Amino acid sequence: MSRRPVVVLPDSLVNVIAAGEVIERPSSVVKELLENALDAGAGRVVVRLQDGGRRLVSVEDDGEGMSEEDALLAIERHATSKIAVQADLGDIRTLGFRGEALPSIAAVGGFVLESRDEGSPAGTRITMDCGRLMKVEACGRPRGTSVALRGIFSKLPARRKFLKSRETELSWCLRVVEDLALAYPRVHLEVHSDQSTALSFPPVEGLRDRIAALWGPDTAHGLSRMRWEDEGLSIEGYLSPPSETYPRRSRHHVLVNGRPVRDPGVNRAVSSALAGRYPPGRFPALVLSLRLPPGDLDVNVHPSKREVRIRDLNGVASAMRDAVERLDFSPSGLREALPAAGSPTDHPAVYSHPPPPASRSGRAASGGPAYGSGEAADLPLERRQRVLGQHLGTYIITQSGHDLRLVDQHAAHERIVYNRLMESRGKGDPSVQRLLVPELVELSGSEAKNLLARQEVLSSFGFEIEPFGGDSVRLLSVPAAITTRKAGDLLKAVAADLSEIPDLPEEIGLLVSRWACRMSVTAGRVLSMAEMEKLITDLETARSGYACPHGRPTSVSITPADLEKLFGRR
Repeated sequence: MSRRPVVVLPDSLVNVIAAGEVIERPSSVVKELLENALDAGAGRVVVRLQDGGRRLVSVEDDGEGMSEEDALLAIERHATSKIAVQADLGDIRTLGFRGEALPSIAAVGGFVLESRDEGSPAGTRITMDCGRLMKVEACGRPRGTSVALRGIFSKLPARRKFLKSRETELSWCLRVVEDLALAYPRVHLEVHSDQSTALSFPPVEGLRDRIAALWGPDTAHGLSRMRWEDEGLSIEGYLSPPSETYPRRSRHHVLVNGRPVRDPGVNRAVSSALAGRYPPGRFPALVLSLRLPPGDLDVNVHPSKREVRIRDLNGVASAMRDAVERLDFSPSGLREALPAAGSPTDHPAVYSHPPPPASRSGRAASGGPAYGSGEAADLPLERRQRVLGQHLGTYIITQSGHDLRLVDQHAAHERIVYNRLMESRGKGDPSVQRLLVPELVELSGSEAKNLLARQEVLSSFGFEIEPFGGDSVRLLSVPAAITTRKAGDLLKAVAADLSEIPDLPEEIGLLVSRWACRMSVTAGRVLSMAEMEKLITDLETARSGYACPHGRPTSVSITPADLEKLFGRR
């Protein structure tokens, strides 16, 4: 094919291309118009959709409105009232600011804008057709703005054919409204689809009440609240327990300075904070609101403003981990934390797990011996459960009050080791065991590369390794939280699996704890009474001790009522 000459594109084509960066489907129109309404201080916004938004998207608000002069400027590209100079980009406090929304919407269908501000005797109506100005006239209307787009992409068949079914497009529109409803609980939001009301969110005082309107009071009642604040960063959110999870992130809502985001970096930070607390492939119901100084945030990285850049994302991820770790999802914790059903009062996180007890040597238990060493019997035993015995070399039987408990020894040990690894790493100077004789570990080429590529993060846990020619490495030390009996085998197992996980410390900590436990307290291994007592004591003082790092329960309770039912007494 011969090369075409370079030409300057006509404005009509430029506008269509620019519109495509902002307007992808009806939900994009809903998002842009709803953001404009909220920025205008609206107390009530009504969204009307026909055919999932493919035939009509209309958004009407009672905000500040515009004069005729401002309304005409608003349909010009890059015209906005929200920034004026370059420095303003570092202090964005509104949802919209790029000045592209209205002209982009007007370029893809039949467009009508009506608006009136407080100082104008009449409103202004502007009619456009695929970007061409058709008519400007006065109209009678209350203060506020309404924008309607009919026949999205009607004259752009190449774009229209990619729209999905009515139900799919409608669901995406509703998701946009749900996101912003959580960000603005005091604004009345309604969505009317064809002839019915699809969503109605009356104004409420707090986030939990808005969650109740979205997911129902029972679900909202079962969420635990997390809070964290320090040095300009605040985190507030609600999280479901590991027993209430979903196969996708469909109930993940993340807000950054009141802006709903779908950002890969923020998603990784959230995944990092949740790692080790939920079953693999399962996700909690989560509403997370982050607040940080505008100067620490760049929202000007995507035309549709879905993505953000946070200056210190690692610090935010660390703060989120700390906030999540302080939550107690155990049944007793939830009972203590939650108000009576239907109560609007927010409940704080419950901090029920004390720090690990110190050994006689003064060293924290997080750096203590693996189960099965002579030291276990010498450590202090402060527990709420009495060990009765062991079943099948797998379950420790205890008595807790009037309840009988079965503790999965492998799941319990994995939780304890994972906590110790992460706590030791968090101090910045991990507790290590140096090997008396460095161990030579032979690996495959890919395993050696995977291991050495993660040398820095492995070192932060206490693994000291160095290349030793070819595909071998020399192991000099291991974390104090794990046994040294099979250190070389452990490193081989970790190296083999490293390519399957992301480069997150939490994921690597999960991998190390899983293999460490397989090589020590595994299912089927008979434990002494001293070992069982030590395991139970450490589990009781462990954060998130109710579940293993993969979200499986570490124990189950059998109440007297359960026993009576089993024996036919009830």
